[in-house]
Amino acid sequence: MSGVVENGGRCTPPTVATKKAPHPVSVHFLGTCSGGGPISSRQCSSLAVDFGNNIWLFDAADGTNNRLHQSALRMVNISRIFVTHMHADHVLGVVAIMAVIMSGVGQTEAGLARLRAAGTAKKADINIYGPVGLRELIRTTLRLTKVTLTGAYAVHELVPPGSAKGVGCAEPELHVNEAVGHDLLANDEGVWEMIVDERPQKGSKGWMVSAGPLVHRVPSIGYVLQEPAPRKPLDTAQLIPLLQANAKALAAQDPPVRHPLSLLGHLTSLPPPPPLTLPSGEVLHAPEPTGEPGRKLVIFGDCAGGTPNEALQRMCHDASLLVHECTNAAIPESVGKGDRGRAVRASGLEQSLEAKRSKEFDQAAKDRGVVREPWIYHGKHETASSAAKAVEAFADKRDAIRVKAVSRGHATPDEVGEFAYAINARRVAVNHFSAMFPSPRFATNEPFPALLGPTSPFPYPVPASQFAGVKAIPLNADELHLRMIMQSLVNQISAIWNGPSCHDHALQGPEPHLIKLAVAARDFMVLRVPSHELSESEVDAMRAAREDAVSVMKSWSCDGGAWVGEDHERRWVGVDPAPREVSRTDDTVPENVRLDGTG
Repeated sequence: MSGVVENGGRCTPPTVATKKAPHPVSVHFLGTCSGGGPISSRQCSSLAVDFGNNIWLFDAADGTNNRLHQSALRMVNISRIFVTHMHADHVLGVVAIMAVIMSGVGQTEAGLARLRAAGTAKKADINIYGPVGLRELIRTTLRLTKVTLTGAYAVHELVPPGSAKGVGCAEPELHVNEAVGHDLLANDEGVWEMIVDERPQKGSKGWMVSAGPLVHRVPSIGYVLQEPAPRKPLDTAQLIPLLQANAKALAAQDPPVRHPLSLLGHLTSLPPPPPLTLPSGEVLHAPEPTGEPGRKLVIFGDCAGGTPNEALQRMCHDASLLVHECTNAAIPESVGKGDRGRAVRASGLEQSLEAKRSKEFDQAAKDRGVVREPWIYHGKHETASSAAKAVEAFADKRDAIRVKAVSRGHATPDEVGEFAYAINARRVAVNHFSAMFPSPRFATNEPFPALLGPTSPFPYPVPASQFAGVKAIPLNADELHLRMIMQSLVNQISAIWNGPSCHDHALQGPEPHLIKLAVAARDFMVLRVPSHELSESEVDAMRAAREDAVSVMKSWSCDGGAWVGEDHERRWVGVDPAPREVSRTDDTVPENVRLDGTG
């Protein structure tokens, strides 16, 4: 409905207008590996938030350029780049991307002279945000590599309390293509509020960005993207005739309004404008809020789980989507299956480096006083007593992995689930996996693919367009094994995220409410956020994914494989022989295999 139209002190009742759907917003995962990569199935860290005709990039590891070219994203639409921290696996691709979107092909000496003459008055085409040191890195790289650019960029550095500022932006210091950037100081609570304000930029529809500190080995930043509260659509059927009737009088005003319908755009601008009085006396108001919340995207850099900063916690509350790292995870033996699982997880590593890495990891763990988890095969947990021992062993293993991760400033499924529960997140996606968690080869880039679905014929990630007309290949045991390992990881997150009201998160039987499932991001995966609350189609997808996990995880944990239906026939895929159809005794494992896969 339109905003209120006042006429002579009376309010004209607005007529009903069709509810306007929120503009599309999607998150494209371009790189999902930690600094131990890249590996063949995962590029190092980067993701893009696509607003339709405007793209904001978050982190850019070396190689992100290729991922952007391969994706369906248009690089020309990138207007902002946000860097979470200064580690190489998050920042070394920034200048390469600038060299493409600000390509200097065709740049002339006259053009460069105009840029120099503009000095500190240049207006940035690309705005880049990140920790102290980012401005110097970009400036130095451009200077040493002699990259020629067109247009201008600006680097805005987020300065923590008590920290020194980085290099300045005095005219002699600036790169020829550099506009003046801001040193953004944290407030008294240690956070940066509205580093991007709600004035609409190119295609961003007024989204605001705030940020706060995370716990990592170097200063790390979490970004919070907030959509303005949705407003009711204008009732153009009522407003257009009114504006047209005032056209001559509006054109005679000082300053003149030569195009009366332009006032429709004024009424919907952000921040909402004050009431507008027409020459005929009617007073036009900006549309009223719908009462529905705007979407909120929380995108964290590397961290030891959530944030201890209370102000940032409040900013993150009621997130529509939480994107959080999950570098390390313990996998129960009922899923990992001992040395075979380790071999599957190591499949993405260059084999000549595997022995060297393993030795280095062991020594580094000893240096930190951490005992590396034993990859011991416990066999099938056929009895209740052996299952209990396996659960106890897994708890110890989980604690050891947690100590290891936190000591390096990283998170495990426990920390992700706890923070997602604390902030009441509607959706959760995890990324930044250790190189020991290669990506499954699903033949789709959707968030919830079928666990027993076919395998991509490509040995590396590809965008969705590449799947068209290409025949997938049948699922094999190693691929299913990897899918089960990643499913166990996200199940552990989901079990904590859903909270204690979900009983013990048993995987059998209906639940009285939706059990939300986290998503393990894969390169080129696209996660759409159509609204703040989960849409009906998203709820259906989660329910179907849970039912899939119920069946497949139970079969894998108990029998070491699963039956796959192909061409009206069943085929057994697993690490163990197909089971015989026998009834279990009272001493067998109960049917409620836990959601976290511990048995």
